[in-house]
Amino acid sequence: MSVQIPPILVLIVCKTISGGEPDMNAAWTHVENLKWDTPNSMMLCRRFEVQLYDPVEGLKLNPSDNPAPPLNPSFNEWGQCARAGVTLSKSWDDQHHDTPWRVWRIGCPAPIVDEKTGAIVGYKLPECGHADTVVCETDSAI
Repeated sequence: MSVQIPPILVLIVCKTISGGEPDMNAAWTHVENLKWDTPNSMMLCRRFEVQLYDPVEGLKLNPSDNPAPPLNPSFNEWGQCARAGVTLSKSWDDQHHDTPWRVWRIGCPAPIVDEKTGAIVGYKLPECGHADTVVCETDSAI
């Protein structure tokens, strides 16, 4: 019996503050002059679990009519996690542009391996905390 990897990404978002004068071209480039807010030399962050889904999967179409391949992520392959994470983090930042929160890190499920047999027995999602760097304010699923 194989354990299915959950199609979940974790976003660690942290609070930012203005880094000074805005860039002259910010209206066109959308570049923000921000820096991480680090009171007491610690970043204030939040952890969000984001369930990925395939919007095409539920459609009952003829496979030859459907040009989109199904979403079958294999987050054991670092590249797939990175691609999904970059897209998701950009989307999250765009949706929360009017807040001081920005994505700091993304994380994928990590396999839990039975050391005796080498079999994968489950998956663990990344934690929010990061020793001596991060204080986690919230831990929730969206």
